[in-house]
Amino acid sequence: MDRNFPLWLAWACFGSYLVWLVWSRFRPLALEGPAAPPEPRPAPPAWLFCEDGAALDRRVRWFAVRPGGETLLGGQPRADTAAAAYVYLSADDLLEEHAAIRFNPDSGRYEVEALAEGEVRHNNQVLRSGDAAALADGDTLDLGRISRFRFTLSRPEDA
Repeated sequence: MDRNFPLWLAWACFGSYLVWLVWSRFRPLALEGPAAPPEPRPAPPAWLFCEDGAALDRRVRWFAVRPGGETLLGGQPRADTAAAAYVYLSADDLLEEHAAIRFNPDSGRYEVEALAEGEVRHNNQVLRSGDAAALADGDTLDLGRISRFRFTLSRPEDA
């Protein structure tokens, strides 16, 4: 047996330091449990700007999207409910419920979904019924033959 006391003392100090480090730093983390899920992102206000469409829609120009909720676009006038906001568009080729815009808190983005057999295009890409696409500031939405909207997160000048 080797009697090198300074080497034995150095290893004992290193081992004691390692035990202290694990005990003081990592034990509280292990006993703490899993981290809380992150807070969902708040929904920014959003609007649809009518670039082309029926005369009444062009006159209104700005249509508000419900922040953090669901907005249904269609050809039937309705009052907003707790579940959804309704945007009435006066073009003759739009269905009663043509498309839906929802906020996805996981991704922090709005998404558009085609609801029925009506024609919906997102950035000139056709969306089939039930398909959804994420919206970004400046994206275009074509509903039916004549209605064209621009999705924007910028506040309208007159609002």
